[in-house]
Amino acid sequence: MDYSWSLALLGLSVVLFVLWWSRRRTPTTTRNVPAMPFISSLADAVEDFWITVDLFRAGLSQPHYMFNRFSQKYGPVFSVTLPYLRIVVLSSYEAIREAFQNQLLSDRPVIHVLKHGVKGHGVAFSSGETWKVQRKMVLNFLRAFGVNRSSFEEKIALEASHLNAELRQLDGRAFNPSHLFANAVSNIICSVVFGQRYEYSDPRFKKLLRAVYRNVAIIGGNTGPLQMLPFAYLLKPLIPVLKETEDNGKLINNFAKEVLEEHQKDFDPDNPRDFTDVFLRKMAAATTEGESDKDSNNNESILTVHNMCATASDLFVAGTETTSTSLRWGLLYMMARPDILEKVQQELDAVVGRGRLPRMSDKPNLPYTEATLMELQRVANILPLGIPHQASEDTTILGFDIPKGSVIMPNMWALSTDSKLWQDPETFRPERFLDETGRNVVKQEEHIPFSIGRRMCIGEQLAKMELFIFLTHLFHQFTIKKPDGSPPISFKGVMGVTLSPLPYEVCVIPRS
Repeated sequence: MDYSWSLALLGLSVVLFVLWWSRRRTPTTTRNVPAMPFISSLADAVEDFWITVDLFRAGLSQPHYMFNRFSQKYGPVFSVTLPYLRIVVLSSYEAIREAFQNQLLSDRPVIHVLKHGVKGHGVAFSSGETWKVQRKMVLNFLRAFGVNRSSFEEKIALEASHLNAELRQLDGRAFNPSHLFANAVSNIICSVVFGQRYEYSDPRFKKLLRAVYRNVAIIGGNTGPLQMLPFAYLLKPLIPVLKETEDNGKLINNFAKEVLEEHQKDFDPDNPRDFTDVFLRKMAAATTEGESDKDSNNNESILTVHNMCATASDLFVAGTETTSTSLRWGLLYMMARPDILEKVQQELDAVVGRGRLPRMSDKPNLPYTEATLMELQRVANILPLGIPHQASEDTTILGFDIPKGSVIMPNMWALSTDSKLWQDPETFRPERFLDETGRNVVKQEEHIPFSIGRRMCIGEQLAKMELFIFLTHLFHQFTIKKPDGSPPISFKGVMGVTLSPLPYEVCVIPRS
């Protein structure tokens, strides 16, 4: 039995004991969140045991599946109480919508390993005024620099052309698309945040990407819950991945700091080039013009170099991992469904033609293509457990009491596979997002790939633009085929922070 299995089994044993003991000594009322496992009888204990065994059979790689199983028994709101943490799992659209529109559930839990290793608070996992100030600045930057204008589209189209040039050099040979997609997408984020793109072979760039993807795998993997232990940093000598998480966080943060120092040499506040310059300008305004940037809770400045580096790192990590993972799923599904790819290509050829590449302005005239991208986001479900929230005060969800400090985890996978919401949810069928004529896209309220509420994805519009440009250019220029003799196509995901497809190879053949 390997290290992670041993650790997981030990942790599970402790958790089950604590759960049993807490249920034994705490009387239940109708207002309490149902706790898992609710061991009120031998039958309950046996049933919960076998559900847990199923989790271990899956190699702990499908926690969203396990939580969905428990929700069928305990309802759309139930809790898992760890020795140091209370997790409330939400498995219905009504529960998720109510929770994430509640101001008291807008905080983030602390990843203590990174907190002790990396100075500063970014926009992704900060809370309170620190989050509000930085979120407002990021949104203002995206609007000012034209996330819905041609300038952003040109950046993405340029990177898509670099990606397609790399693909043409393969001349139809089988390859694993992971690295190429990561390079392309991360260059978009580098261009937006740092003001430059990097060659795919740049050793500094490659080292940065390795750190990003390792942390994504570690924090979302078997040892992920350990990262939130208040004393996790003390366990680094005993658990190597905790130290690796911290080291990777420092590397990413230091990269942002080096870029910041380079920007300071020729910084012109009247002509900001990118997000780094915008942050520098806000810092200068807070210093010279007396603008308040203090957190009223501790009177500490929010607009600091450390916070800037943390926010830049957050944007880089989140923007790279989520979109590149979506692209890999897109290629995999089109390899498995050549019939759908052919329909997309027919629509692209009819609307765009062969003499130019697709543009965002073509999107309203490409309903089947847009529906295919929406269906891709539904079935791929790259964040099956979303991004956790935390209760800043005692509150309620669907009438259940939620104590202060509870971590709220939305089971987005349960939402996207709910047969009450989606007919034949396991089938890839773009038509579910089209009206009866097939000419108009139908939005579904329960389709929330970018989450919902105050902490929904801050880069939603940029991500949508990236997915559209990258995938339509790819489908317009190439036919996607499964390599001869390759293993059967699998849609089983690998759980990290995101749910990634298993490594695979594909052939992309230039279209005439």
